[in-house]
Amino acid sequence: MAIQVREPAVSDMFYPADPVELKKMLRTFLEEAPLYPYRPEAVASPHAGYIYSGPTAGVSYKQFLNLDRNRHYDILLIGPSHYVPFNGISFGYYDYWITPLGEVKVNKREIEKFVLENKDLPITLNTVPHMKEHSLEVQVPFLQMVLEDFSIIPVVYGQVDYSVVERVIDRIKDDRDDVVVVISTDLSHYYPDPVAREIDINCNLAVENLNLSYLDRCEACGKTGLAAMIDYARRKGWKGKVLDYKTSGDTSGDRSAVVGYASYIFYRGE
Repeated sequence: MAIQVREPAVSDMFYPADPVELKKMLRTFLEEAPLYPYRPEAVASPHAGYIYSGPTAGVSYKQFLNLDRNRHYDILLIGPSHYVPFNGISFGYYDYWITPLGEVKVNKREIEKFVLENKDLPITLNTVPHMKEHSLEVQVPFLQMVLEDFSIIPVVYGQVDYSVVERVIDRIKDDRDDVVVVISTDLSHYYPDPVAREIDINCNLAVENLNLSYLDRCEACGKTGLAAMIDYARRKGWKGKVLDYKTSGDTSGDRSAVVGYASYIFYRGE
């Protein structure tokens, strides 16, 4: 069987295609981000162009330095489909994922196991939703900077209840400390900066309190994935924390119509 490879779809648009330039940009984001004393079981990270959301994404990925860099990790990447409407979830059933920084192995065995054991769920291995999708792609170069040995399990969701995504987290994470979940989401879109902040505070409160009711007033594009992660963390007795919040107005200077970005972490409480 031929090796299936996902080529970059948004390099040179959302981030530099030149590996030297890309690595320099990522290193700057990570060096400027604070390191907190929390070992990530999961993080949420934005997925806009790096010049806008890179500083906030860098905060999420800086926390990966609290992981043992000598271990292998499976990274469960979960994000919304922006271009292909469909019902259910789609696993990125590739062998490798390519970025300007090199190739990353996909854990196809874990995908096959999940599909076999969860035939009641609306799952497809059709990779069409992944081909042009940026919500997961922009996360991978960050992972390449902070982890030595890892594979990814890419999941894009369409129209689906958050409980389906939560089942994916529950079965694949399954209390394993060698699995870290990454939820890809931006927050509100194209409001004046003060209005965006009033809306986005509900997303932040949902994470801090692990309370889904706040999400009724949250306009995150990845709200389904975020709801799944919040509910899973609540059931596990973990904690959620907002590490960083910005709008595109903070990075572009244009506050007339902004997009909200947040770095969230979910970790085991003491």
